[in-house]
Amino acid sequence: MTSRGTRRCSLAAATVLLTLLAGCGSSSDDPEAGDSPPDTSSTSASESPSPVEVPTTEVVEPADGGLVKVPGASMRALSTYKHLNDYGIVQGWNDGQSSLSFAPSLTRARSLDAFAKEWIKEHGGPKVKVRQDDVVAGGKYSAWHVIDTTTDPSEIKHDFGIMFLDSAWLVDITIYVDAYPETLSEEEQQQVIDSLLASFKTDLD
Repeated sequence: MTSRGTRRCSLAAATVLLTLLAGCGSSSDDPEAGDSPPDTSSTSASESPSPVEVPTTEVVEPADGGLVKVPGASMRALSTYKHLNDYGIVQGWNDGQSSLSFAPSLTRARSLDAFAKEWIKEHGGPKVKVRQDDVVAGGKYSAWHVIDTTTDPSEIKHDFGIMFLDSAWLVDITIYVDAYPETLSEEEQQQVIDSLLASFKTDLD
């Protein structure tokens, strides 16, 4: 058992030791002691660097429904879509909220921009078919994008034109305004478009 006197002596010795150590840390005889910056090299080396936020790109899952095949290319319908019509080179699929129409194009345009201008001119002009920023189909094919909200107020029509080598295709994705069982939100509409376009493939893929 340790007596109170022994504990007091130990505390007194510890106090003296701390005082001596503190006195050795800085000396009033050294004029530069107060001006020297603290050495942080050891602290910096031991500290782990702050985590860097890496921007994440949302992965778009391609549609995995029925095969929509036209000459030279194919797409996948949404799993909720049913085969609406088949005119040989024109394929139509839909559900109660949106629809897909896919067909080859007979354009003579030599560039994507010329293709878009030609198509817009033939389908009501720029006041009806409002061009948007180009998008990507199938992960690598550039496509022009046109929106029509005036021809039929109950629909929002998104048209896309894709060119590859000497072939071209038209994709129409229509969003129903008065949909069943409910109208898609803007985010859900974009998900439908992204998922369908991501499934695009040419016969060479």
